[in-house]
Amino acid sequence: MQEMTELVLSRQFTAPRSAVWAAFVEPEIIAQWWGPQGWTVQDGSVILEPKVGGRHELTMEQRDNPEAQVPLKAVVTVFDEHICLASADGPHEMTLDLVIHTKVDFKEFAGQTHVTLTQTPLPYEVIDTSTKAWNSAFAKLETLLSEYF
Repeated sequence: MQEMTELVLSRQFTAPRSAVWAAFVEPEIIAQWWGPQGWTVQDGSVILEPKVGGRHELTMEQRDNPEAQVPLKAVVTVFDEHICLASADGPHEMTLDLVIHTKVDFKEFAGQTHVTLTQTPLPYEVIDTSTKAWNSAFAKLETLLSEYF
């Protein structure tokens, strides 16, 4: 059996919490930043039903090789507007046949938003890759938000 752990990342965004929240729940905004550098979100693939039990889906594709695709087919488990968004994805091949729980907490202070992302369970072997992917995606989000704030 693989050893499991949890991924926890924090990031400060120079934007109000309502804007950062929108970037995680509005399909047209999600499509602009989700995924690491070199990956895009397939046109029309983003679905986020804003309620517990709703779908949270999208398909990422590698910019240089659109055949390389990574689906997200999650179910929303927490939808606490402007405070917390959580979902469960899997089990399927892309989640290593696990149910991966992703939780994003949002806190605002002095016009900035502190985001904490937690994913669990993850095998130790994927922590480095997952950390780099999320940090890359958050850099894309930071660039997007900087255009407005």
